Amino acid sequence: MGNSATASVGKTTSSPALEAPPGSAVEAQELKRIDAIIDTQLPPELHVSAKSLLRAVAGKTAVPGHFDAFCCQAFSKPEWAAASSLLIAEMFEHDEDQLAELARIPDLVIEMGSGEVNITCMVASRWAARGETHRLSRLADAIVASHACKNACAVDVMLALAATLAVTRFSRAEQLYNAALPLAGEDHQEALADARRWLAAGRVVCSAVQDERDFWDIRLRKPKAVWTWQSKEEREALDHLAERLTTDMEGADLFKAVLPENWWELAVKYAQQQEKLAVATKKIEAVKMESGLTTRTHVDPAPPPARIPREFPPHPRAGPLARFLLPLICGYLLMFLTVLVFPREFVDRVLDTLKPRKGFSPIVELEAFRKENLKKKAAEMKSYEAQHARAKTGGWKENEEMILGKSKELPYESQQYLQMLVWLHLDPPQNEEVRMHVCDQLLKRVQGDAISLWELLVYPGSANAPEIKKAAGGALADKSYEWTDEEKRRLTVIAESSVGSKAASVDANKK
Repeated sequence: MGNSATASVGKTTSSPALEAPPGSAVEAQELKRIDAIIDTQLPPELHVSAKSLLRAVAGKTAVPGHFDAFCCQAFSKPEWAAASSLLIAEMFEHDEDQLAELARIPDLVIEMGSGEVNITCMVASRWAARGETHRLSRLADAIVASHACKNACAVDVMLALAATLAVTRFSRAEQLYNAALPLAGEDHQEALADARRWLAAGRVVCSAVQDERDFWDIRLRKPKAVWTWQSKEEREALDHLAERLTTDMEGADLFKAVLPENWWELAVKYAQQQEKLAVATKKIEAVKMESGLTTRTHVDPAPPPARIPREFPPHPRAGPLARFLLPLICGYLLMFLTVLVFPREFVDRVLDTLKPRKGFSPIVELEAFRKENLKKKAAEMKSYEAQHARAKTGGWKENEEMILGKSKELPYESQQYLQMLVWLHLDPPQNEEVRMHVCDQLLKRVQGDAISLWELLVYPGSANAPEIKKAAGGALADKSYEWTDEEKRRLTVIAESSVGSKAASVDANKK
């Protein structure tokens, strides 16, 4: 990376003001070289802020402030962005983690639009290595929504992001792939194939809850790791996978690489038996027709693909009584009770059962759903009762750090923090301002997945329905979010929903 940025740099001289202090992040010789890049490749308007940033990086002092100042100026004009991209890449070549913290997504998009991807590649690779899929997801949204997605130089970035997000953020990954496809050339075929392969795997589990998608992403990307498949989480994941995966499905090879060997072998045998059964059934029907034993008035559709069977022998390490798969009804019950962020398909099924009928109150059913899941969530988060109680009864100032994800006990990226936000949705705080911030933070944390939970909680009499409505309206107006047409429709329904008194609604229901 350093060579490309300095190819046109001739003999340089150092500035006395840019001597490297002892133990600095940038060595003296490196400092002179980068100083020369500023003088020869950057427009004069950027020299002062660029050298201030170089001093800060060299001395490891006030780097964020100088970085923001330089970027605000450097990325204000497309013609300055390319040279600035190369300079920043040189400065942070030995500290990519710091660059990953400082970089701003709008600047990355401008960089790609200028024909360079130096910073974007450095930053995205660090985000991926640290598992920061929320940042990668926002970058993906920004690329799709901007002119950067029409720039051929961004194809490699889009395909890499598509492959990285395919399992955890399938819809965004698919958007990136579709945007990159028309621009891809012969040298992109390998990256296209890799992205397609991961998208196929992501499609298998795209309807699962976020925790489960994260679970499979970790395992699918570590096929050589030895997984015991003995924990409750692993068994539930296998149980749900059996409902979605077929042995002949595209992307099945990625799952095969990590699943227990006897689990997969039995699945193949089951599929073969199903195929033989289908053939035998057709033969029997043919014989019946020939003998006049039955009259067929229509042609039966082809049998569905053979799915992996529900019950399997125990894994060698799992003990004699353990099984990989739970009965179907238990699987759905566990999914219902432990749900964290609800997939749209699941919400549709729940809401479908709540359609008004004689002697039936949707509000009562939704409240029952809320109470049942609240009980489960309270048990799961028992060790965080104190934080919940403080948020439940206190004001915003005393809860600000925890709700923004800045506390040591519940850091923003942790699953416990996300669980706390869901808990505070099911059992809302008494303070209106705190309730509003809880809604806003869930939206920032999971974006589109928050909509599904809100749809189940925005009913007349719901304690936090007004705040959910307001948050949905704000989400529609916030230009930093890139919603699909379907998400916009659902947010509009929530924002415009009626949240009058529960008593009035119950009376209307009776009438």
